[in-house]
Amino acid sequence: MKFTLEHFGAIRYAELNMGDLTIICGENNSGKTYVTYAVYGFMYFWDNVYQINIDSHIIKKIKDTGFYNLQLSQIIKDAHRIIEKACREYTGHLASVFSAHESKFDRSVFRMNFSSDELIIDEREHTGGIHSTSTKTGLRCIKEAGGHDLTITLFSEEVDRREIPDFIVIQAINSALKAVVFSSILPNTFIASAERTGAAIFRRELNFARNKILDTMSKKDAEFDPFVLLSQIKSDYAWPVDHNVDFARSLEDVFKSESDILKKHKSIIDNFSDILGGSYHVTDKDGLFFAPSNKNNGRKMQLSMDESSSSVRALLNIGFYLKHIAKVGDMLVIDEPELNLHPRNQRKMARLLVSLINCGIKVFITTHSDYILRELNNLLLLNGGRPHLVQIAEREGYAKTELLKSSSLRVYAAKAGLVQLPGNSRKTQNQTLVAIPIDDKIGIYSSSFDDVINEMNRITDDIMFGG
Repeated sequence: MKFTLEHFGAIRYAELNMGDLTIICGENNSGKTYVTYAVYGFMYFWDNVYQINIDSHIIKKIKDTGFYNLQLSQIIKDAHRIIEKACREYTGHLASVFSAHESKFDRSVFRMNFSSDELIIDEREHTGGIHSTSTKTGLRCIKEAGGHDLTITLFSEEVDRREIPDFIVIQAINSALKAVVFSSILPNTFIASAERTGAAIFRRELNFARNKILDTMSKKDAEFDPFVLLSQIKSDYAWPVDHNVDFARSLEDVFKSESDILKKHKSIIDNFSDILGGSYHVTDKDGLFFAPSNKNNGRKMQLSMDESSSSVRALLNIGFYLKHIAKVGDMLVIDEPELNLHPRNQRKMARLLVSLINCGIKVFITTHSDYILRELNNLLLLNGGRPHLVQIAEREGYAKTELLKSSSLRVYAAKAGLVQLPGNSRKTQNQTLVAIPIDDKIGIYSSSFDDVINEMNRITDDIMFGG
């Protein structure tokens, strides 16, 4: 899938083709975070706010007869139109996404394009819907394994089906369609913003979401559509920051679940614990604490978040997501995964990210880290299959699950480049995303960090050996 952005912060025009692992590097204030927030914002908007239009005759038939068989081929046929409409509506919400004045997005354009072969109906069985035990009312959306029809059943023992609000039926159908038809191009997305360290410290004191919802509800009539309410809530912070705080505040509940990664790929959790240098724990009595590994001092310790290191706080949301939330097919977005990590752990983080994409989770990062980019380059070059590469991988302790395919990788530099703006006949110099070439034998052609390193080496040489 490809995103096109116009007039987003420093970015004048950019096209972003997503891979299994997508990387944006570049200098400060070059537009990396704007692009990241825009993509995440659309994913969240699609999943939680936007409603696919369901024909009124379908809703009427469901409420009249309690049954409808929806052919997914029709949804596939309308998919491009549905996504185009979602992009237009999302553009109107950008001020809320970034918590900025609307004038900053007067000229902004956000588009998403995808090829027909990228849109794949989930072949697995799907069972979803909603149920009320108090009124013995429910709506089920079922797709059989390998099937291409969605069977919708509405039933109630104590309430007339026709009295059930339309938005409830629409939302249930939307949830099923997004999971069954669109998840291949619009996966469930989790973000770890660069502000995650502060959110970890003040997670109990910050309660953005609840306060905004309560304040907005107090101004509404008794009858309202909660999904319309969600779209109208305005935050004092950009969505990624807001959502990171809300996630950090819910860790006691998150802790009760087990992720696909924990169940099927425990080695990834073990590798994360190695980077962390311990483990997180939640207790009813003490709340959240960090337990450092005792391999160095031989004694057990329990540290609160404000007593823990900055790296422990920076990894908090990522760790809970991986261990308790992550599902195969998700997308994990990390703004600066190197945040507060020692160079050795930055290399380990690069290996962890590749392990994630190899087990079915897409990863999208921005980075300033030469260590991460160089280690990813090593993982790419070691995947060549030649005998000496296999020997090096074994000698240096690289697992096969940590090796990277070039076809999975997309790397961009946020900087000035020649782009052809819409309506122009020739290319002009503008701030954009420049795709960095990738070669199986040479690796990632990136001078983003090399120029700085070479300059520092030159100065050092002059100091040490100059006349």
